[in-house]
This record gives sequence, C-alpha cells and structure tokens, in this order.
Amino acid sequence: MNEQPARSITVLDAVVHRPGGRYRSAPESVVVRDGVIAFVGDAAEARRRTAPGAPVVDAGGRYLMPGLIETHGHPGLYARLALNADCRPSVTPRAGDVVAAIREAAEQTEPGQWVIGWGYDEHRMDGGGPTRADLDEAAPEHPVYLKRTCAHMALVNTAALERMGITADTPDPAGGCIVRDAAGEATGLLQETAMSLADLPVSGADELLAGMRVAQEDFAAWGLTTVHDMSTGPLEMGTYLRLQEAGELTTRFRPWYFALKLGDFHGSYDEVIGTGIRSGLGDDMVRIQGMKFILDGSVGGRTAAVAEPFEGTDSRGILYYETPQILPMAAQALRNGLRLAIHGIGERAVEQALDLIEGAGREVAREAEDPEVAYEQAVTRRRHRVEHCALPTEQDLRRLAEGKIIAAASTAFVHELGDSYVKNLGPERMARTYPMRTLLDRGIVAPCNSDFPVTTANPWLGISACVTRRTVSGQVTDTAQNITVAEALDAYTVEAAKASFEERRTGCIAEGFLGDLVLLDRHPFEVDVRELQDVTAELTVCDGRIVHRTDSV
Repeated sequence: MNEQPARSITVLDAVVHRPGGRYRSAPESVVVRDGVIAFVGDAAEARRRTAPGAPVVDAGGRYLMPGLIETHGHPGLYARLALNADCRPSVTPRAGDVVAAIREAAEQTEPGQWVIGWGYDEHRMDGGGPTRADLDEAAPEHPVYLKRTCAHMALVNTAALERMGITADTPDPAGGCIVRDAAGEATGLLQETAMSLADLPVSGADELLAGMRVAQEDFAAWGLTTVHDMSTGPLEMGTYLRLQEAGELTTRFRPWYFALKLGDFHGSYDEVIGTGIRSGLGDDMVRIQGMKFILDGSVGGRTAAVAEPFEGTDSRGILYYETPQILPMAAQALRNGLRLAIHGIGERAVEQALDLIEGAGREVAREAEDPEVAYEQAVTRRRHRVEHCALPTEQDLRRLAEGKIIAAASTAFVHELGDSYVKNLGPERMARTYPMRTLLDRGIVAPCNSDFPVTTANPWLGISACVTRRTVSGQVTDTAQNITVAEALDAYTVEAAKASFEERRTGCIAEGFLGDLVLLDRHPFEVDVRELQDVTAELTVCDGRIVHRTDSV
C-alpha cells in the first residue's frame, strides 16, 4: 500500500466558493499537492492529477469554502482558560451556579492559592451576575479571580482584596478603576488596568502546550485554518514553534505581540523592540504580524471610551493613556519594522488609535530625506489596523480610507453581546456600531472577528451577525449595517487574508493558493439567513492535511 502523502488531498464534486459569491452551481473538483492547490476543474482531470496515495473525498455536491480566517483572537488565553473554572452563562446561568463552579475548583486547590474562573456576563444571567459575597461563600479560604467575558473586568473576593492590599485608601491605577460602593468600600470589581494588581500565577510552557492542542481541535471543527493571535508573548510563540517542530501544528498562526501588560496579558514591548523581530518574519504556518496596543475597554462592561455617556449613566468609560505617553512607543515599533494594531472601541479610542498610527508615521517620516514618501511607506502601505473599531465617527471613516487602515470589526459581538450593547448604547448609536455596511461602502478593508474567547470563535456566528444583525436572544439591533451573505463570507476569507498581506496565498480556492479547505454541511446561499449560525464544517483541510472530519464525509 502506498504511504499517504502528508500534504495532499483531492475533493471531488463540490460546489466551489469564489469571492463575491460568484460560485458555479455545477460541481467541480479540487486537487491539493504538497500543501498547495494544484488544480480546480472537472473530476476526471482531478483524478489524473491526484498524488499517489492521497485521500480522495467525494463531496457529493456540498459547498466547499476556502479555510476561514479569524483575524482577532486570543489562542493563548483560550488554551489557558481550558484549565480554569468555566463560568460562561451557558454553563452557569445563575449566580448560584457560579458559586458551585468556584467551590468545586477551590476543593481542588490548596488553601491560600488562587482560584480562577472566566466567562461570566451579568447581562445574560438569570437574576443578575455574581458578587464579591458570592465568591466569599464559594471559597472563603482562597483568593478568587473571576474574569468577565469581555476580559476587561474581573470580580474578586475578600481574600483576594486582602492579598492585593486594596483598602479604602488605595488609589485607582492609571487607566483603571477599583469599583467602590457608596461607603467607599471596594465591591470586588476591578476594571481595566486595576486587574493587573492581582499576582496571578503564570501558566507553564507544558500547560499551555496541552491547552493549545485542545484549542487547535476546536479551531479545525469550526473550519478555521488561520488565526491571528492578538496577545502573543514569548510563551505563546514558543508553543507555536514547539508544535511546529513536533509536526502538530494544524492551524496557521499570525502572531501580534501584546505591547503593554494588562491583567494576565504579558507585556512584550521591551522584549521585542530591538531584537530584529519584524512583520513578515516566519513561514506559511507561523508568521509575525506586528505589535498591538490597547486603549480602552468594552461596551458590555461600560469601560469603552465613548464620546457620550452610556445610557442611564454619566460614565464615558476609560481611556488608558494620553497620546504623548505611547506615541513614542508606536513610532519605535514602526522604526523596527513592526505593523501596528491598536484596540479602539469607543469613539474617543478610535480617534486616538488613528492619532497614534498617523502620529507615529509622521515622527518616523521626519527623519527621512523625503518625508512624504517615508510617510507613505510607514503608514499607507503597511495596512495598520484599528482593532474592533466599534464606533468610528464620520471623520474617523475618512481617515481610515485615506490611510488605507484596516478596520478589524468585531461584528461577532452583535450575536453574543448585542443585547448589552443595545442597553448601554441605545438605538441611535447601535445603528452605527460595527458599521459593516458603511465600512464596505467607503472602500475600507474590514475583516470580521470574534475576539475569542470574549465570544465564541465559531465563525458562523459572526457571519450570521453580519447578515442579520440579530442577537442571541433574537433581538434585531439595527437594520442599517446589514451586509450580504457574499460580503460576510468575504470578510472571513479574501478580505481577512488582506490583514496579513496574504490575499494572493489564502482566502480563495484557486491554483497556487495554499491548500486550506472547508466542506460545509449546507449551502450558505440557499438556506434561510437565520440558519447561517447553524452551518458546520464536515471536513477541514489545512496545508493539504485533514485536520477535522465528521462521520458524514
């Protein structure tokens, strides 16, 4: 028997996706050899070109997509959370369930050691979210750290406050808030940089490696073949390289180094600058993208830096830094050949993100003989990114288009977090939140993302949200920013590939493109749009290798 080629496969008789929804209804066949698509056409020729011993899959007329691309996620965090108490609303819908989950975790932890949970969302829980008293009840002998789903806030118990030395006299850290009650006592809620006051344990390399193996299985099952890691540190990078050396890398990773420490996200700025690490370093499986900065919080947690107060409050959120504080750091990243990705959700943060990109470009350009050409090379040719880009103003939209800056839209938030967005922003602002219709009409590159594990990495939830603007509860957030099914699929394929300068290598099923394929259980253009969220991957191929396969294929 011939040994199966490691990076070759043939898929027969599939309806093959093309950008813009221009698929042909007549089935075609696709041949991948040595990790690259070698042929797209009729079945007889495909069989002739199939590598000896390569698997041949009969698609039976099902729809074949290029591998889907997640342009903003946190694989390291996702892998670590697999080791913590799962307190997502789907698992712990009531505060009492959170108590039970934390108590169970505490029983397996030595007294005095941290108990960590994640994923709670008070807006999606029956009877409201957990409190400091709930965590005290669950684990009175342990410090408890419960991260909210948005990753911008954490709830801690009394033991944790004591461990951190937080009293009524403790000042708020810059860019953060220790939430207090009317009497000035800490409630246990830590917002933004205040999360960094907790001395949380650092996962070891072996723990992260084990968690990443599980994460890769999940990505493959969702049809994701490329994932941008927006919080890369040395440990994450080492894990990707260990997996690659062992032949266990089944996802293409696109790392962005996380610049400045926030909570349990490692700050890597000082470790990266000056080392020679540049955007584009690596290969088709792991390729460095740049440096990420973060400016504000979340809409669900009411810490995003909005222009007008959140509904029913006088709060306009938190802006972490003054521009002069971090502009020199952004400029230094540019000098070192690193692209910029800057988190901005509220209007004030989106504006500051653009100020940083443009300001860093001007600072670097002033040092050149021809500043105009240097600015173009530093900014308009580099595809810098504003992450999330939830509430861009009219002026921001103009600057995005003129600077050819990518709006990395977290449209998947509309599905899982949309109800809290409507509550906190109101209908007028919601109609311009994650404004995909507007972004596309202005010619702005806008790949969509989930920001997992803030929301589920399943791309079909995000695709559905783009088309329907419908939340998990069934509420329609607005009817202004809907895009078509074809545009939504492009946002996870050919447009997403532009986020890493790979639109001529990934995101499309064509000869010469990388061998990443996803066979779907249903035709996305023929189902009711309300069924898009239920689409599943029956076969996932990355680099010509089958990484996920159901019994139906």
